[in-house]
Amino acid sequence: MSARTDHLRDLVQKIGASTKVVEKQATRHGSLRGSSEIERALLGVVKEMVKQYNIQTKLSPEQLATVVRLFYKGLSDTEIAERLGDRALNKTVSRARIKLHIFRESDLKPPFDKVEFIRLSEEGRSVKEMAEILGVAPSTISEYRNIFESQKASERDGYTKRFLEILSDQDVSERMVTAHTEDGLQDTIDTDYEAAEA
Repeated sequence: MSARTDHLRDLVQKIGASTKVVEKQATRHGSLRGSSEIERALLGVVKEMVKQYNIQTKLSPEQLATVVRLFYKGLSDTEIAERLGDRALNKTVSRARIKLHIFRESDLKPPFDKVEFIRLSEEGRSVKEMAEILGVAPSTISEYRNIFESQKASERDGYTKRFLEILSDQDVSERMVTAHTEDGLQDTIDTDYEAAEA
């Protein structure tokens, strides 16, 4: 072993002897919520939406709440499906996400003229007629009809805003805990290192 390795080992042993384990504060003050409160709040909103819109999906309300949380953390539908335990659920996640009024930019870019779609829809044209006129598959017409209806409901009902309010508490809490933990850890390391050097 080198002298530097010996010095580092001695330093770690000195620091270890004087280090105290301190538990994190269990309660938070102010309006910030803990992670379990955030999960309960998300679940509550999801259950309201399932009831109001009669959402039919393979995913449980708890899984739907997870979809919301992970979407706002920036995960793709495939990554969310993997976190739910089955990568093959990515299409299910995508459809459920739209029913929950949370959209990706790509969801709102149809492969046809949206103005023409709306005009045809207002004329009462069938899915088959619309598909022929717009040059896409009938399933694409049905998919975008659901997306546009969810988008209207989203603007009208405000569930997306509620999700963002709930998750903003989580984001602020996580940043505060991380900053506090890093600052506290650095202070402890600095203090113990100085004490061990003395």
